[in-house]
Amino acid sequence: MSFQLSILKILAGQPHGRASIEVVKQHLAIYYSSGSEWPARMKRIANRAPQLDIFGQRLIEREAGCWMITEEGRKFLQTLEQLDRGAMQGQVERETSD
Repeated sequence: MSFQLSILKILAGQPHGRASIEVVKQHLAIYYSSGSEWPARMKRIANRAPQLDIFGQRLIEREAGCWMITEEGRKFLQTLEQLDRGAMQGQVERETSD
C-alpha cells in the first residue's frame, strides 16, 4: 500500500496532478533508493489506509501514457497526511513530557 501512496504523492506534486508513467517510475526509483526515510514515512501513513486501491477507489485516473490524481485523490491524501501529522505531534509531545 505504501507504493500506491507514493504514487499519489508524486502525482499531487506534478503540474496539474498529471505525469507520464515514466516520470512516476523515475520519482519512485529516486525516493526508494535514497535511504530509509521515505519508505518508512509512506509505510507509516499507508497503515492508516490498509485497503488502499488507487485505481479501484478512483483516486487516480489513467489516460493514454499518463496518470492523473483526481480531486478525491487529493482530498484522501490530505486527510491521511493530516492524521499522520497529528499522530506525530502527539508522539513528540508525549516524549518531551516524559
